[in-house]
Amino acid sequence: MTNGTGKSETPSCLQLRTLWGSFEIKNSRLAKTMLNQFARKSMQKNVTEFDLWADKFEQLALYFMAFHGQETLDNVFEAMLHAVYVHDIEHVIVDNLQFMMGATNFKTIHDRIVKQDQLIEGFRKFSTSHDCHVTLVVHPRKEMEGQELTAQSIYGGAKASQEADNILILQNNRGKSGLLQGKKYIEIVKNRYDGDLGIVPLSYDKDSQSYVKKERAKGDNTVGATTTKKTGKAAAAFAAAKPSTFTGAATDGATEDEDEDQSLTNRIVI
Repeated sequence: MTNGTGKSETPSCLQLRTLWGSFEIKNSRLAKTMLNQFARKSMQKNVTEFDLWADKFEQLALYFMAFHGQETLDNVFEAMLHAVYVHDIEHVIVDNLQFMMGATNFKTIHDRIVKQDQLIEGFRKFSTSHDCHVTLVVHPRKEMEGQELTAQSIYGGAKASQEADNILILQNNRGKSGLLQGKKYIEIVKNRYDGDLGIVPLSYDKDSQSYVKKERAKGDNTVGATTTKKTGKAAAAFAAAKPSTFTGAATDGATEDEDEDQSLTNRIVI
């Protein structure tokens, strides 16, 4: 899924046996955030419940790569392949593509784009060959202020959006007009197999460090609420994505409110 700088993008994907490759955030910090999200409350404020929720969290079919920062594609694929055969992994998350590539060893921007396209092609082949869903988190290009992200906002060439079966963007509508003014929402801009597109308004819960779907109030007939209802099916489909599909995301790079977790950056998920 996609989001802007400073936002949490931990998805509701744990129905599947999931391997998480966090190249930007250390696993210890990521697990701390995920535990709060899993419990839907702050463990710092509910220390007496920590053992209870930690034991439940350990029962999840969730695994982590032992990588952080720049890493070679061969090493990442070797870890993914091992996890698929040994742990029957159904879903791999790579967060994020740019951190995995690193910022060195590229003479020109063109060389970097070519390398990124090669990586995306590799992930696509892995997904198809091993019947495994792959979610890539990708930084977007810098757009003009006030301009929303689109599928064309993904940094690099067009291969990322072409290869992806699904593209989700976490949009920041701050400073814009309309019913969603100042709000954040998930926008589904590509859905190859189901076809449903649309937006899902979100609310941020500080204690659980999570974005949650903004429920429609009883008797609320506003356009924003109606949009949420119409796209609910599509959002659920992405939350429990089937194997052998390839999902991507991009982020808007906007800063978060002070009460939101500043450690997690916003991205596009493809």
